[in-house]
Amino acid sequence: MESRQERGSRILSGTLQCCSCSQFYPVETGIPRLVQAEENVQETGRRFNFQWVSRWQGDFEQPNRCHGFDHQEYVSWMMARLAEYGPLKPDDWVLDAGCGSGEKTSVMARLCPRQQVIGLDLGIGALERAAAQFGEIDNLHYVQGNILQPPFKWDTFRWGISIGMLHHTPNTRRAFAQFRKLLVADAALLIWLYQPFWDAPEWRPLYFARDVLFLGQSPKLPPRLLQTSALLLAAAFYPLGQFAWWRHGRRLRKQLPFFDRKLTARQRFDAQVFHLFDTLLPRYQFRHKRREIEAWFAEEGLEMAFHAHGYYLATTPERLSRQSPSTLHPRALPARLG
Repeated sequence: MESRQERGSRILSGTLQCCSCSQFYPVETGIPRLVQAEENVQETGRRFNFQWVSRWQGDFEQPNRCHGFDHQEYVSWMMARLAEYGPLKPDDWVLDAGCGSGEKTSVMARLCPRQQVIGLDLGIGALERAAAQFGEIDNLHYVQGNILQPPFKWDTFRWGISIGMLHHTPNTRRAFAQFRKLLVADAALLIWLYQPFWDAPEWRPLYFARDVLFLGQSPKLPPRLLQTSALLLAAAFYPLGQFAWWRHGRRLRKQLPFFDRKLTARQRFDAQVFHLFDTLLPRYQFRHKRREIEAWFAEEGLEMAFHAHGYYLATTPERLSRQSPSTLHPRALPARLG
């Protein structure tokens, strides 16, 4: 490691050399640039980078919410569930794979001050915004990289979190296998994946827009045009969208307490625009049945501990047999973990 600029313990610029292949990678604005990816994967990264940079610029929802979820409640719920099946130890490492804007990763780091938290993503623009905003958090690190060719050693992370990213790769199963290899043997992991059309009534209007209204061709359109299209569609179907949010919110909140049905009309509308844009944007959007995910877990030596509306939490069968699961509301989580 060659350092050219530092701030405290954080290296702002320098060069990293891979121990196995001797290749050099730059570190700029505090972010290691460790991307190795085919053009189709890089193109996906560029499209999502537009989304998350636009969010940082205020084009979508309020800063404390994403997809309608309050960051603090959402992350607290995730970490409470993970803590049930895989408690953290001091100096453990936590991976947020596909961290997007990096905001929820910063909440994770604040809740785990004795652990190191890594946010991994392809989009450098959004990571730079996040690093500038949250750079004072010593145990928070952003890395530009590709989950299909991850820039970390195997068996590194105690917790693995990947919300809405694995299904946007060319091969969800391969991406999950790489993700699993990064985790220690008795890790706990939480992922969210798209469900098939008939298994996810709350997603059917969005799938209909992508598959029927846009004939599956929306990934070929410029992101700015899709952003405008999402705004116009959400406005045109505003009453239907508001009703669907209220109707499905009652069902979702039974198992996902962070799903807030008490948003203002403007907050719901902004969330619907973001959901729609997020659905139309990516080239790859695979939708997997629960039995597929369970089979993947079994093949990787894991067992499902929790499943609800596309969220899957898993750990090893040995650790699962020692736990007595409880239902935790996010507010039951201590201010800090570990």
